[in-house]
Amino acid sequence: MKKNITPLNSPKFSDQQLEALFGNVLQDDVAHPDALLPAHVTLDYAQEDLIACYRLCWQLLDRGVDIRSFRRLIARIALQQHATERDRPLFKNARAKFKHFRFACANLDKRHRYPWSLNFVTSLMGHMQDAFKNGQKLRTTGWGIVLWLSMQKLPYLIVRRQMADFLPATPSDVRAYFQSENRRIARALEGDQVTGKEFHEIRKIISRRIAFNDTLRTVSPSEHNDRISLYLATINGLMGDMHDRLVEMKVQKTQDYYQDRFPLPAEIALRLRIFVTQTDKA
Repeated sequence: MKKNITPLNSPKFSDQQLEALFGNVLQDDVAHPDALLPAHVTLDYAQEDLIACYRLCWQLLDRGVDIRSFRRLIARIALQQHATERDRPLFKNARAKFKHFRFACANLDKRHRYPWSLNFVTSLMGHMQDAFKNGQKLRTTGWGIVLWLSMQKLPYLIVRRQMADFLPATPSDVRAYFQSENRRIARALEGDQVTGKEFHEIRKIISRRIAFNDTLRTVSPSEHNDRISLYLATINGLMGDMHDRLVEMKVQKTQDYYQDRFPLPAEIALRLRIFVTQTDKA
């Protein structure tokens, strides 16, 4: 299998394109209750657009996160055992760029998987953020120490090498992958209830899809792509709010995240069903 034939930093995207993409990322869980999905969501993409999307996500992370400054931020939060109002958005924005690139690996690489080292550090960021958001001082320090060590020069070199090891997915690969993800959503909708973990897995599918679409609408702007993103952002926002509550109940030990089952809220279930129904199936 061949890797992409040009460096991921070339051609260079403009600062305006990077800002447009990150603006999309920051809005990817903002609900638009009146957003309507196009009657037909196509899964036909051009190969050059798919490769351009991966390069754009690489450059958003590579040019958008100063790793040395991020290490200092991690250390500061870990030592203080909490994140200040100034530090919270800095951490959130850096994590968002890592998450966005992780989604690009799943969506756009032929192997459709997260590189293990990238997944490891991105997951640590999530654990640390959950800890300081929920006022867990010892966990904030503990996760912070592990994350700080993982972001040192040598370990991070492994992360970068795995991120650059790109095997471009073909348009048919991407179509098959998205159809498989849609079938997972459909199966979840067939059941009466889900656990917190199962709910989170459905949300991750939506998060990956909106990450793809937000990148695509930067590379190939269109009203069609905009409408899909706004619709998915609404689902993502509704599911994100509910997942925050599930995590709180997990921390407070009022509900078992892995065992206790509950019905999907009707509004979320309806929007998911519309999305699956109106997306290409063959």
